[in-house]
Amino acid sequence: MEVIEIDSRTFRELTLIAKAAGLTHGQAVAFLIEEFHRASSPAQVSQGVPDGIPVHATYQGQRVEGVFDTATGGLTVTSAPLPGKWFRSPSGAAKAVVAALKPDVTPNRSGYDFWFVNSTGKTLASIRSGR
Repeated sequence: MEVIEIDSRTFRELTLIAKAAGLTHGQAVAFLIEEFHRASSPAQVSQGVPDGIPVHATYQGQRVEGVFDTATGGLTVTSAPLPGKWFRSPSGAAKAVVAALKPDVTPNRSGYDFWFVNSTGKTLASIRSGR
């Protein structure tokens, strides 16, 4: 595990973010990084449902819907707990869903095994093409 050093002001801000979102400090850093990527991505969804392959995941008894973009490899969550949130990868989306629904567990997940294609019921890995 790598260690980073931050000043006390930054640590206080990170603590506020973590508490507000119900995350650990590490999860808050991961969340902020994902938000940075989402905000700087040209593939952001401006409105409506994005084009792509409808997918879903079930975690903690909750079904979460999404759309996988085969062109970019990104995934937009289209239902609670993160409606409208775009992620650079299915794994980023999976981690965010896990962190949102059960913040006390390590959110690391393989998105290609976490998400299922609605039309086939198979994992997203079943349509993965060299990514």
